[in-house]
Amino acid sequence: MKLVLSLTAFVLMTVRLFGQTSYEPQLLILSPGSVQFEKAFEKEIATLNETARRKGGISESMPPNELKAQPDNVQQMIASETEFAKNMDFAKMVSTRSEQYLAYRFFEKFPNLLILLKDVKSVKKIEDLEKIASDSKIQYVLNFPSLSFYGKDGSRFARLAVQLYDHSTRSLLIDTTYIGDECNNGFEFACDDGTLSCTINNSISQALERVVYEIAMHSPTIIRERKLAQERMKVLRDSYYTKSFDKSFVAPILPAADSEIVLNNLYQLLVSDDRTKFVGFFLGKKDPQSFGQLSQNQQDKEVEIINNKNIRDSGYLDNIPHVYAYIVKAVKYKDQWYYEKSNVTYFEPEDGQGGKLQYFNRLQEWGFFKDNSAEPSADFWETHLFKKIMDLRKDPDWNKYGTSIWKREEEENRKYIGLYEIVADKMKGKSLTPTVINVK
Repeated sequence: MKLVLSLTAFVLMTVRLFGQTSYEPQLLILSPGSVQFEKAFEKEIATLNETARRKGGISESMPPNELKAQPDNVQQMIASETEFAKNMDFAKMVSTRSEQYLAYRFFEKFPNLLILLKDVKSVKKIEDLEKIASDSKIQYVLNFPSLSFYGKDGSRFARLAVQLYDHSTRSLLIDTTYIGDECNNGFEFACDDGTLSCTINNSISQALERVVYEIAMHSPTIIRERKLAQERMKVLRDSYYTKSFDKSFVAPILPAADSEIVLNNLYQLLVSDDRTKFVGFFLGKKDPQSFGQLSQNQQDKEVEIINNKNIRDSGYLDNIPHVYAYIVKAVKYKDQWYYEKSNVTYFEPEDGQGGKLQYFNRLQEWGFFKDNSAEPSADFWETHLFKKIMDLRKDPDWNKYGTSIWKREEEENRKYIGLYEIVADKMKGKSLTPTVINVK
């Protein structure tokens, strides 16, 4: 699940930087310390240890010429994986899976991250972690002091002790034990149901969710972004959300016959200065439905679900949030209006206005502001929601992708170059495909 952070104010913290290069985040992951299991598991774990040693626990190594072309942080991470794999066993899958998942979660936001593995064990003493962090010149240490496997009521479980040490404050951000069962919960930590691998996945999935949260909460980059997001939200609320608007402007453009758009649910409208473009914000409520029912609905092309429940909660996908919001964006071209319903979102509101301001605040994601600024961007009406068809043949990467990945798209769009995508899609007569659902 995607980590959703609120816009609540946070105290700016000074984070010590280690080494010559500023990597963010910097995390060292240790091997599990004490590993225990019941005698009934002895044969199975011996087999799992042999399999882990044979496979190394890490995906195929990168060819040397490709490795040299990678950034320094990626080279360091791959080198640490390779070294860690030399003495692999089943319990150490806790460490390797944690490294792979955290790299996956952080990389899009932090391409200069540094997450390393180290085949070192530590007890729960904070003094040990302080020395390891200092010697390694790294900020965070993720430690697993103990791991035990046990049976109860006919099922198997893993009990995993987890510590996250922050060397900048010389404190433990996490010092908790997590228990994972043998059931396959799917998503990023999918596993073979009923296996000890599942018990590992289900224990670390809980722990790593907390690790991501703690590191994000203390990240200088994210702290700056939260501050900017608050400033931007204030601009949206005070200067745009509360302004009156003319619903009669869009009424003739959105025909009553279009049952997918409920005009009475329009609660805010932004219109370009030349009155040739607009984006309307709509919000209403839907009858209760399950994930299965929604996936069979052909009304919307793409749907996003923001669910406040935990993915491990019983019935997680049985009841989709009932608040239903979307935008309608439109462009006037040659005296004709072309419009499109998009960004359909089911969510559970945080504010007393039923989520209207919360959804309106998504303008921050859609290029409403200048980069790194709370000043509205003049390019809003020409980018993001109002992008134009570009000539891919002029893209710097055309020689790399033009004859393969981009070939079909370029041929399809060639005669529409320079038109707004909304206009081009209508001219091409694009029909709705089966609903694509993104769960957050």
